[in-house]
Amino acid sequence: MRSDEFMNAEEVARYLHLGKNTVYQLAKTGKLASYRVGRKLKFTLEDVEAYVTSTHISPKRSAKAIAPIAQEKEFGDDDQTLIEAASFGEVQGDRFVIAGADQAADIIASALNAQGAPAARLMQGSYTALVNLYAGDADAAVVNLYDRSSNSWNIPYVRNLAPGASVVVIRLYGRKQGLIVKEGNPKQLTTWGSLLHEGVRLSNRTKGSGSRVLLDEKLSSLDARGETIEGYSSQAYVGSTAIRRVSNGLADVAVGHEREARHVRGLQFVPLQSEWVDIVIRKTPKTRPTIRAVKDLLASEHIQRDFTALSPCDTSKLGVVVYES
Repeated sequence: MRSDEFMNAEEVARYLHLGKNTVYQLAKTGKLASYRVGRKLKFTLEDVEAYVTSTHISPKRSAKAIAPIAQEKEFGDDDQTLIEAASFGEVQGDRFVIAGADQAADIIASALNAQGAPAARLMQGSYTALVNLYAGDADAAVVNLYDRSSNSWNIPYVRNLAPGASVVVIRLYGRKQGLIVKEGNPKQLTTWGSLLHEGVRLSNRTKGSGSRVLLDEKLSSLDARGETIEGYSSQAYVGSTAIRRVSNGLADVAVGHEREARHVRGLQFVPLQSEWVDIVIRKTPKTRPTIRAVKDLLASEHIQRDFTALSPCDTSKLGVVVYES
């Protein structure tokens, strides 16, 4: 898709992982540029990405730019159910702030709000989310960070990025990470090392995202320099942007998980690595009641159904405490 090509509200909703009503509200308030074509409301990819960039929150201004999560509202999106988030705006009151870009954070925040426990979202990559938890700009972080030295997920980063912090790490779900390529895999990309082949164009993810950290760790294990791969130096802040570049023929491959590949027609997923997504919550007098609420939520049937809707995924360890300090 060209940057000036029109998208409809449904396509924008899928692109941003929001509901169509939220897209219409963003257009109505002027936060997302839109155009009236006949009776239809249209958007351009360039304007949608400009909106995403505008919501990229730095720690210094996070208190004024966190997204409050609306009451839980489900809507169909192909074969899965998504949770609708409210538009970005000022935080009202003392909210429990969950940082991270994974949809699991939206599910938890929506459920907390539905119970009357004010929750807000800070949209950023796993690495930055954990840094902001340590800095006190977030109360929780939903992360998927791979550590090659221990061949494990998340806990080594919690120890290194939040030294001395009192935290609890609760397992959410497992899934497959790998390569997202055109259907038929024309470049025959089947391993991490195949990314180093001449002529392979990578659509890279932003630094700090779980997929980018995984890629860099795998390249490091191969003693390879990412800069030798065409496209490595470019970054897509939104994962769907990186994946659509593959779909549009602007790149040959992106790193991501299977559900991301399913969102765009004509793509194929090459599984290479199992991963775990966890929520890290800092233990403070403010968060202790919320920690109990989160544990109760993750044991409830309706939340388990919401996580199962993130298929394909492994929810066998949903709610298990895997680390505490």
